[in-house]
Amino acid sequence: MKATGAATAAAGLGATGAAAGDGTRSKRIKDLIEAMTIEQKVGQMTQVAIDDLGEGFGPDTAFNDHDDADTLGELFADLHVGSILNGGATGPTYDGEEFVEGLNGLQEYNLEVNEPSIPFVWGCDALHGNCLLEGCTSFPQRLNMGATRDVDLVEAAATHTGDSVAAIGGHWTFGPTLDVLRDMRWGRYFEGHSEDAMLLGEMGKARARGFQANGRVAGTVKHFAGYGTPNTGSDRTHARTSMRDLRTRQFEPYRRGLEEAKTVMVNSGAVNGKPAHASPWLLTTVLRGRFGFDGVVLTDWDDFERMLSNHEYLPDTDAGWRESVRQGIEAGIDMHMCGGETAPTEFIDTVIDLVESGELAEQRIDESVRRILDLKADIGLFEDPLAPEDEIGDIVGGAADVSERLAKESLVLLQNEDDALPLEGVDDLLLTGPGVHEGMENRFLMQHGGWTLGWQGIEDGELTPDGPRPRQNTIEGELDARLGDGLTHVPTEYEPAAYESLYENFDNGFFDVTDEQAAAISEAAPGSDAVVVVLGEGTHNEGFGDRDKMRFLEAQRELVELVDSETGDDVPLVGVILAGSPRGTAETFQHLDAVLFAGQPGSDTGVAIADTLFGDYNPSGKLPFTWESHVGHVPQIYDEYPPRHPDGAGDQMVQFEFGHGLSYTDWEYADLSLSTASVKNPASTPTVTAHVTVENAGETAGEHVVEVYNTESYGSVLQPHRRLMGFERVALEPGECETVAVDLDLSTLEVVPGDVPGWGPRVVEAGEYELWVGTDWGVNADDEDGGETATLTVGKTASITDPEPTPGRYDIDGDGDEDFEDVMALHRRLKHRRRRR
Repeated sequence: MKATGAATAAAGLGATGAAAGDGTRSKRIKDLIEAMTIEQKVGQMTQVAIDDLGEGFGPDTAFNDHDDADTLGELFADLHVGSILNGGATGPTYDGEEFVEGLNGLQEYNLEVNEPSIPFVWGCDALHGNCLLEGCTSFPQRLNMGATRDVDLVEAAATHTGDSVAAIGGHWTFGPTLDVLRDMRWGRYFEGHSEDAMLLGEMGKARARGFQANGRVAGTVKHFAGYGTPNTGSDRTHARTSMRDLRTRQFEPYRRGLEEAKTVMVNSGAVNGKPAHASPWLLTTVLRGRFGFDGVVLTDWDDFERMLSNHEYLPDTDAGWRESVRQGIEAGIDMHMCGGETAPTEFIDTVIDLVESGELAEQRIDESVRRILDLKADIGLFEDPLAPEDEIGDIVGGAADVSERLAKESLVLLQNEDDALPLEGVDDLLLTGPGVHEGMENRFLMQHGGWTLGWQGIEDGELTPDGPRPRQNTIEGELDARLGDGLTHVPTEYEPAAYESLYENFDNGFFDVTDEQAAAISEAAPGSDAVVVVLGEGTHNEGFGDRDKMRFLEAQRELVELVDSETGDDVPLVGVILAGSPRGTAETFQHLDAVLFAGQPGSDTGVAIADTLFGDYNPSGKLPFTWESHVGHVPQIYDEYPPRHPDGAGDQMVQFEFGHGLSYTDWEYADLSLSTASVKNPASTPTVTAHVTVENAGETAGEHVVEVYNTESYGSVLQPHRRLMGFERVALEPGECETVAVDLDLSTLEVVPGDVPGWGPRVVEAGEYELWVGTDWGVNADDEDGGETATLTVGKTASITDPEPTPGRYDIDGDGDEDFEDVMALHRRLKHRRRRR
């Protein structure tokens, strides 16, 4: 049943309530904006967090975050606020039916008291499922999704998420995250899909498409731009990089995601000395001009305030705050997410004063309001502001088949000495480690990660035995169901860090092995047919997860050494890693026969890992990042995989290559061919299809990801050592062959030619490109000369992604000068002068 009351509220907008297809929406929105006061306009540009409210959403509920509004209702009646959010995956209730009833009631109240009667747009962090609700399906984290290379399956998960957000009365989810992963020290590493720009962009585009599939929810490309590459590895800090790198690697995932997503969230950090929120070049020249984006641009949490506090870009004074707001809106911000420091009236009053003083043109405000109203119209808010209240019960906990398959496909088998896996003839298994669940302890947190019923995961106040949980199965539970009395489990110490102590606990939890636990392990290990040790890291998010190490914590390293010392050479010792980043080094891996990187697989962790350990599922995941051998190598190798170093020095820097992932069977390739061996003009032929015969040459059925790389090329600037051009999944029985077609995206070959500044257009340069397909690469390959190769000849240098130069397109300093044309004119003059000499 659809909620009733305020049935004609949307009609209070008059003409704006019409469907978009009647050809008059733009004029009606324009007329509405002209009739609005400046207070009403700026209210639409204001988003307010309501995380800390008590139970329910009633208009009389105390508004505790800010002292300038006594009740939530006053935000609409007096401040005309256009958007609210529940940040951090925490809502006022964990019950879906209460959620939609409360949001509908609040929307009805807003439509009754707000003038004009414009529905609010409600946003949330539903980032790996709608993990605001008890019993929800927690999909594998974004890092896991990248390991699957399964774009269709990732889109299916996002579609379920979007349906769930709509069913609780929501309209907006702040994903996909399209920040390039280059530094495992970064606390948000688990939120990204890959270090590869093309793979990351295609995953993000699919997720945006899925979120928005029902037409009632908007997706968000974030964090534009360069957020994932802070030089110090610390969250919300400075990214210093080249124009060439920005153009070829950093912008590319966002470019792809913007083909689908309706909104953009801005980088909380700074790029090359400029806070992203204050950069007209990033937000107007590039985002609006270069990429043609005309949707809503939203700040991240309190980021006008961060220009003062985090970046010290402006003085921490009233004047500094005022200037940060002015610069941000001038740069291209449409809506401010008021966080913990900024009261909505402070923002609203500041913008009104800037307009009245002439420092901001009201026309600029109108542009933002028009985009916000267009968004609300696009997702049907004016036609249908209330959500049906009978949908959510059928959606919560759904898509279990998608979740389980994603979890399985995301598991990456890092090493498997002497075919330790799959486990065979195992009747007695010892299961130990901090990731092992027992009773009402909260080890299962490690399988979900952050943004799960809480910002840092299921946070301190909710760790009670009867507290909210996602739908889930656990490693221990599934192994117990399989082995019964044959399973001996000895959990070691793990306690999540309480929220108030997160800054003092950089390991995101407390890990230890007591004397009693060590004795139990020593007693059980010798009589076991196999041992599985579940290792990893505590749940975390944002700056609280920043770290300066990739090795396991001392207690975990000592645990592995203990188990190794207590088991014979014929007893398989298997490590399973639950972590949102590469954790573990050769120091520990040398003690393990097999290592399975599980990431944070979510609700169906137990089934996925148990089935994989015992061979019911053959692992097929591929690393979406380079696994360095030491954290000190992180800043050095991100641009090349593997890095170029003489005498094999690069091999010592990398443990596992991008794309590494073992299988229980053998895969062989033959007869690599291209749909065309020569491309005259890549701009007119941006895609080439590779065909290669793949054989399952082993004795186990399985899935395999076929990846085609460019591995050798030369041009006017340095070329990456290896570039992923396309990928495809295949499933084969033992002895079965299949010719697989892989579409190759030639834009992955684009470079920015010219000298150091890197201001020219991206082009695929004329020349020969060696393409390679094989089972493994570099330091992890059994035979580095293996695989199949083919040569693609490009006859003409041409651009695929860059259109013809336009005035001001590369206005580097934001002063209106046409830097690109000026630089190219200078280049032509210098070239002509050299010829004369």
